[in-house]
Amino acid sequence: MKTNISLALNALLILAVGYLFIQSGKGKKAATDETPVNETAVETPKVVYINADTLLEKYDYFKRQKEALQAREVEATQSLGGRSRALENEFLAVQKKVQQGLLAPNQIMEEEQRLSKKQQQLLAEQENVTQELMLETQRINAELQDSLIVVLDKIKLENGYEYILQYGQGSSVLSAKDDLDITESVLTELNKSTAPK
Repeated sequence: MKTNISLALNALLILAVGYLFIQSGKGKKAATDETPVNETAVETPKVVYINADTLLEKYDYFKRQKEALQAREVEATQSLGGRSRALENEFLAVQKKVQQGLLAPNQIMEEEQRLSKKQQQLLAEQENVTQELMLETQRINAELQDSLIVVLDKIKLENGYEYILQYGQGSSVLSAKDDLDITESVLTELNKSTAPK
């Protein structure tokens, strides 16, 4: 199935490239017949790209948000880890008392219930913290997306670009000319728009 789709896409691409080649040949002939071409005029590229990896690495606001989120994650991990170790020590202490015969059967049952309740509370808190961090990550990513769209729309309008592609790891753009990279101008706009006032 994937092979058929791939073959169909390749056939379409070949047809499109052939059509563009024929059209560009006609356009050149018409331009030479009718008007002289100004060889010094440079046309603005209609398709440009941004390097997503560089953007995420150098966008100041995103870096600050990411660092704050990582700090919260480290703090939560340390806090929950400390409480988990304390609970483990309590389990060991009760187990030692049971082995020494220092607890009556009803006391053993009470301790088991108490420790089990503490363990459930700790697991619930871990789940809550994980959920909060995940929601915060989604919020940061949505903010980045919104800010990026605003800046890209502005740059696209100002420069007459038709397409702004994403280039980087995992993108469908496999190779691109360096002079089509507008990452720095996008970064400048993004950092300017989120600079403290």
